[in-house]
Amino acid sequence: MNPVKTPLDPKAIKLLANYDVPGILYGLAVSGDGKTLFGAGQDGALHSVDLRADKPKVTKQNPFHDNYVSSFVWHDGILISGSYDRHIHWTDPKTGNCVRSIIAHDGWVRKIAMTPDAKHLVSIGDDMRVNVWDSRDGKRLASMTGHEARTPEGYLSAMYALAVSPDGRHIASGDRAGFVCVWDLSTGKTVSAFRATDFYTFDAQKRARAIGGVRGLCFSADGNRLAVSGIGAVTNVDGFVGPCRLEWWDWKAAKRLMIGQDKHLAILNHVILGTDEKSLIAVGGGDGGGAMVFWNGTDAPPQVAKPKGHLQAVLLNPDDNRLYAVGHGGFQVWGMDESPKGNPDPRRLLPF
Repeated sequence: MNPVKTPLDPKAIKLLANYDVPGILYGLAVSGDGKTLFGAGQDGALHSVDLRADKPKVTKQNPFHDNYVSSFVWHDGILISGSYDRHIHWTDPKTGNCVRSIIAHDGWVRKIAMTPDAKHLVSIGDDMRVNVWDSRDGKRLASMTGHEARTPEGYLSAMYALAVSPDGRHIASGDRAGFVCVWDLSTGKTVSAFRATDFYTFDAQKRARAIGGVRGLCFSADGNRLAVSGIGAVTNVDGFVGPCRLEWWDWKAAKRLMIGQDKHLAILNHVILGTDEKSLIAVGGGDGGGAMVFWNGTDAPPQVAKPKGHLQAVLLNPDDNRLYAVGHGGFQVWGMDESPKGNPDPRRLLPF
């Protein structure tokens, strides 16, 4: 595997292709050979695109969840998915058959993630638990609690964000009220906790609503820092109007290191490391339309590209600088004209 020679230039990136799907896709995965994109969402069905076809198009298989799918990972030829129906499914994408199914949470399964060694699957749900599973047989190995079921004002909370460190030793989870917990995978104990308060807005005057929260988490390449994404202070709770926001944290010291915020009105649902493993790429959307945000982690403001519609998830192929994204309206592929075609290493496409 040869690293791409030309770094991703946010000013040169553009939409290369889009593949329409009615409704919203929330989950995104790429096959191990890099040939196929998989997405699922609102209709509970599995959608795929063969990128190597002369004229790629979306193929839809029958629904494989009773309700919409919120998160996806690819593992050894199998798609693993979490859903609003409380289940995690292991599905053979060639046949569409479910080969294993478990009730994973007492409530919506918000996110799932695989450890780098692929031995463990981690999930978060509306029961406010972080669960660890054996990725091969679906046996639950641990269940961690540390997030409160209600915000400090007494409103229901939820967990939106999940990340696994590159060395597989730590798990991070984030909730609606801005609280972040970092766990030791081997012991199941909390090793750090902090509150990213600027991602949370409570309006006691107009609507008495608790909104915002930590929507995306991503560890740095060395595992020592944690990126947080979401929305800044919401000025109009009815329109969910606020600036897109990113932060870097020293999670061990529970200290915020840097802020990246842009006036673009959007919530950033998912954040990943850039090609250089220092910068950040985040996607989302809001009243200002869709947003694909590039931030180099300095005092300079982020750069924002405007995709077609609100995006929910993004993956980077660092071998050819392609960005794969899903959201409102289906799949999108972003890149630069000079990006070479290549086969991604599937391990580098895992949403750590």
